[in-house]
Amino acid sequence: MGDSNLKSAIDEKNILMWFRSDLRLSDNRALQGALKQLDLLNKEKAGTSSLFALFIVSTGEWQEHDASKFKVDFILRNVEKVAEKLKTFGVPLVIKTASNKKSVPNAVMEVCKLYHINEVYCNIEYEVNESKRDEKVKVLLMQNKILLKSYHDQCAVPPKEILKLNSDKPFKVYTPFKKAWMDVVYQNPRHLTLSNSLPSPSFRQPTLPSRYPCAFTSSIPKSADGFALSEEIQRTALELYPAGEVKARERMDAFIAEKLGNYKEDRDFVCKPGTSVISPYLTCGVISSRQCIDMAQKVNNGKLETGDPGAVKWILEIVWREFFRYILVAFPRVSKSLPFIPEASMIKWDEKDGHFDAWKAGLTGYPLVDAGMRELVSTGWISNRIRMTAASFLTKDLLINWQKGEAHFMRHLIDGDLASNNGGWQWAASTGTDPKPYLRIFNPLLQSEKFDPNGEYIRKWVPELRSVKSNKAIHDPFNRLQRDQFNQLGYPVPLVDHHKTKAKAEKVYGAAIHLGGEVSKQSHHKHKGQHEKKRQV
Repeated sequence: MGDSNLKSAIDEKNILMWFRSDLRLSDNRALQGALKQLDLLNKEKAGTSSLFALFIVSTGEWQEHDASKFKVDFILRNVEKVAEKLKTFGVPLVIKTASNKKSVPNAVMEVCKLYHINEVYCNIEYEVNESKRDEKVKVLLMQNKILLKSYHDQCAVPPKEILKLNSDKPFKVYTPFKKAWMDVVYQNPRHLTLSNSLPSPSFRQPTLPSRYPCAFTSSIPKSADGFALSEEIQRTALELYPAGEVKARERMDAFIAEKLGNYKEDRDFVCKPGTSVISPYLTCGVISSRQCIDMAQKVNNGKLETGDPGAVKWILEIVWREFFRYILVAFPRVSKSLPFIPEASMIKWDEKDGHFDAWKAGLTGYPLVDAGMRELVSTGWISNRIRMTAASFLTKDLLINWQKGEAHFMRHLIDGDLASNNGGWQWAASTGTDPKPYLRIFNPLLQSEKFDPNGEYIRKWVPELRSVKSNKAIHDPFNRLQRDQFNQLGYPVPLVDHHKTKAKAEKVYGAAIHLGGEVSKQSHHKHKGQHEKKRQV
């Protein structure tokens, strides 16, 4: 680069869009902001500003968060789709690597220096570690006179807007949160308005490759260290979860056309393909919650809470997703693997040797639980009904700490997401939000009989039981088959008797809540006494 070109490059004010868990171009709040600012700069500087994009491959962060091989593979395939689309507009996607979250600020700074970046745009990630990481990035950029502009994009309604509605006292239960969420949306429809974040058809940066040729040389790795899929699993991933915004929209279109009408009834039946399986795309930001709500609203005459029961139920599931993100922001302790309900830390877990391994392997002797755990490992996904049943069985029947189950799910789920996974596990373990006046314990046999009545799901994922002809025996082969018939199956004897473990769980949980309540009272009286002494002084 000659002296004159070097001077013009130094005078440039370029924009950087930092992609993270928002791997799409459409309806992307930060990208919309970046394009608007770029347009303003080019009007001021006669077209001398350019847009760059960044994605950081941070294997250390993925390992810290127990990201699954399925998820990392899906992320990288979607990054490739983003890069392809950006390239059509002349925008390079720069790939940087960072060994851990501490390395991320310097990685961002290196890109800013190399391409004369003046402003960095990104969407907010709400987890505690990510918030701290981004604050360090912001400080480092500010020290170098570079602005970091962040946007609320993961949730249709920013969590703190809901917080303000309750006098800054966080909601702890879904139903009042849902009401507040709806109130905000009705009063401010802009929250559900899709962002015009795609570059215009005429948008081009024709001179950028010649000015910054190295920006277009980044290659996206096919896999990351420690996250490579086997060939067989890779084929499964490609078939079940094709990458890209187009595929996400196609999946949503098909779901709405074929399943939405019966979604409320069919979503729990594990033998039916009644769910959308859009969660992997939501988790990685390949599609936004606003887009999902918008598509459901359009077939429901613009309504959110009334109209078609399937559409309403689908929309409310998105609101549940937003609720768990709200909890993450309002109660940061859940990001630190702590129970939402403080008293739950008193639970005396009673894990027996081999039980956790048997649960992970799908060898508990409870067919529905075992089918789900095997599907999880094979495909990286299971329905919400199976997640709840398996989680309840681990925590209530086996009395194993929910934190171990939460981590196992994260290590295998393609849609592994801290807010939703933690929220779901704590809900099932009765340590989280929406506590009932009684202990929530799923009966795995009744769940099996109700939601897989003919045993289709069980026979698919538990081959040892395919020879069982009776649709009644398939749910409880140990107790409903002759002993010699059962012994020929090669299927394990149930680890526990549900009725006995239910009674035990009720005692264990009851003792924890009582003990926790007593500790809380003592603490309250102690602080009250201290306060009175200070007041007397």
